[in-house]
Amino acid sequence: MENIEKKPPKGILIVTIITIISGVLLLIMSFYAFNLLLPLGATYLMGPAFLMILGSTSLLAAFGLYKGKKWSWSLLLILSGFGAAGYLMNVANGQFISILGVIYNAGIIWYLYRPHIRNYFGVRNKKRR
Repeated sequence: MENIEKKPPKGILIVTIITIISGVLLLIMSFYAFNLLLPLGATYLMGPAFLMILGSTSLLAAFGLYKGKKWSWSLLLILSGFGAAGYLMNVANGQFISILGVIYNAGIIWYLYRPHIRNYFGVRNKKRR
């Protein structure tokens, strides 16, 4: 079987770069928070640990996005869904600037479902019976 290198669409390149930046920022925030909260005890380290997991997962998703891996399509869809839900809770709590996060994550979800993007990742529509 021939190994054909797929060229990623420009939108995927942009999403990959944004996802890398997001992952790096999350990791930096988690390291900073670990150092800041470590003297307070292990109970306070759950938040930084969650940030570290999100940052690492974002970097993993970015790698897969660039390579056109099917699993990265699903992973970014999950990350964007959780991101949109988190920002929506912030909006419900009165932080109305978080609507920008909802719009961004909804845009990523919409973009991932575009036919040419689904084809790039090899995601097919399931036929209904």
